[in-house]
Amino acid sequence: MIALRITATTPHGVVLARPWGIALDGLLASALWHRRKLDAHNAGQHLTYQPDTVPDTIDLPLARCGDTDSDKDWHWMATFADLHPHDTDPDIRWRTSRTDRQRLQDISPTIGSQVVVDSYGRYQRRIIPVMAHPATTLTWNAVGDPTRIRDLLTDLPSIGKHRGVGEGQVTRWQVDPTPNTTLWSAGHEHQPGVLGRTTPPRCLTDHTIQTGPLGTATVRPPYLHPHTRTAAYQPAR
Repeated sequence: MIALRITATTPHGVVLARPWGIALDGLLASALWHRRKLDAHNAGQHLTYQPDTVPDTIDLPLARCGDTDSDKDWHWMATFADLHPHDTDPDIRWRTSRTDRQRLQDISPTIGSQVVVDSYGRYQRRIIPVMAHPATTLTWNAVGDPTRIRDLLTDLPSIGKHRGVGEGQVTRWQVDPTPNTTLWSAGHEHQPGVLGRTTPPRCLTDHTIQTGPLGTATVRPPYLHPHTRTAAYQPAR
């Protein structure tokens, strides 16, 4: 495991749901999860995500910070994407949403065409503003195995939200060693003195660093699962 800088070339920018960048460990976990589902499908099995159970730890090609047996707030040593080199205002892009009538017919074959009204009410058409960041490149710091990381990144031609309409396209992934960066910094900072990921307080006791507010946040994938929530500082923005 060595210190790394990962760069994604994103010529059309990226759409995010939060004010900070995408978690690298989340991207790698998604690639491994899809490979696991494909293997199960090929074996004639059906693999589904179980939100009510404690998730199995997916073995990522990243170093770990903390003891997985005793520290509830252990996490992978990798930052979220750094957006600050492109300190520009977000670009507002508009998306339309309308009811899929064919899907409703599949769910309820007896539904009448006059029941679904898309001009008002529950099934009305919508125009949705989307906040896109016009960044030509995104960067992450990490401590991990560069060969395995490069392999997993080949499964990710796009990242972020609204990928189905062309947002977040990645034209190139690059993984470079950074031997002059300390392992702690590579796993926690965008740059020296700037926190780059959700981080539990125990990681910062010996470091003076710019952070976001302290609150409750998820620190490892799956990021939507309550089991991974703990007290943590937000990334500096």
